[in-house]
Amino acid sequence: MKPNRKFEDKSSVDLERAEDQLRENEDRYRTLFDLAPVAVYSCDASGVIQNYNNRAAELWGRKPKRGDTDERFCGSFKLYRPDGSFMPHEQCPMDDVLSGKVPGTHDAEVHIERPDGSRIIVIVNIAALKDDRGEITGAINCFYDVTERRQAEEALRESVTERVRAEKALRENEVQLRLANDKLESVVQKRTASLRRLSAKLMRSQDEEHRRIARNLHDSLGQYLANVKMNLDVLSRSAAPNQTELLSAALESVERSIAETRTLSCLLHPPLLDEVGFASAARWFTDEFAKRSGIDVQLDLPDGIDRLPELTEIALFRILQESLTNVHRHSGSSSVEIGLTVTENQALLNVRDFGRGMPARLRQGSDLNGSHVGVGLSGMRERVTDLGGRFDIESNSHGTAIVVALPLAGQPSARVTPQSKQSREEFCGLKVAVRVSGNQITG
Repeated sequence: MKPNRKFEDKSSVDLERAEDQLRENEDRYRTLFDLAPVAVYSCDASGVIQNYNNRAAELWGRKPKRGDTDERFCGSFKLYRPDGSFMPHEQCPMDDVLSGKVPGTHDAEVHIERPDGSRIIVIVNIAALKDDRGEITGAINCFYDVTERRQAEEALRESVTERVRAEKALRENEVQLRLANDKLESVVQKRTASLRRLSAKLMRSQDEEHRRIARNLHDSLGQYLANVKMNLDVLSRSAAPNQTELLSAALESVERSIAETRTLSCLLHPPLLDEVGFASAARWFTDEFAKRSGIDVQLDLPDGIDRLPELTEIALFRILQESLTNVHRHSGSSSVEIGLTVTENQALLNVRDFGRGMPARLRQGSDLNGSHVGVGLSGMRERVTDLGGRFDIESNSHGTAIVVALPLAGQPSARVTPQSKQSREEFCGLKVAVRVSGNQITG
């Protein structure tokens, strides 16, 4: 039987047409494969890289040789797991699929390190290739870069975390601020109430002091002057039989009036404090206090002490006055010790008695808001606080000590006025000359 030439020619043409179509499809596939925005590569059953597109080479940062047995499972330089641990190529998802451990990989995260050291995060999807018998002949991996997206997500998480932290801190600060404000308002209210009480006590104390001064002037100085007037009235009549006796009584009354006036004036504000400083004023005051009260006073002052700042000297003297007044009125002590220590930066005054001590409620009241104490302790504390110093009370059943520390830095020193010094010292001195000229008394 002769062969069918026509059929053979037609089959040959169909085969050629099919081969041309196949080549055209391969070219289209290759173009699509290379231009795809997703990285794609394939491996044979042993993991040798058979093919990859341009995007894969771009993400890898290198172009591995196709079919090279040293390039297996992945064309990247190095691989890392999401936790940052190193991942050998033979343990990568491609190996898991080719070995049959898993049928495929869907959206697995892998970190790729390029030859230049930079790293990217990719999501991989791997599918196995099988023959007619179902045996794995290779696999295809499609992966894409999510580095920027993960960085944005991480930045967003950090931003949210920071916002939550800031909101929490804000709430805590609001609570702290509210508590601090409540505490401050409470302190202000207590201090305001304390100042009101102190102001009221101070006014009452001033009224009592005015009454005391008025009473002293009436009972002593007024009586002396009235006596002088009556004696002078009698002396004005030349026929008075006892002129010498009356004149002597008038002189004595004048001297007592001058002494009483001098004492009142110096107690209110001793001129020695302005003219020669705290040391001299303290010596004069303690001497007078010992004479009037009968309490033994031991005064320890530094030798050759210089003038202290004016406000400091006034504060020290007033505190000394008030402390000795309290000793006389309340302590029951028969003696008191006074010490002053002066350094470059501070003056430390210590007034200690040996009496019955101060009740705890008075010490606590003085430390808190002054609600349980008189004007004396509160006034002393206010003076010290105004100068930035420290005021302490130490007391037990064996006595009480007032300890005052005043800073010296930054305050101007007190000034001495030589011109007025002599007259003021004479006024607060112990002797005033009085003479009689005819029927007139001069001093």
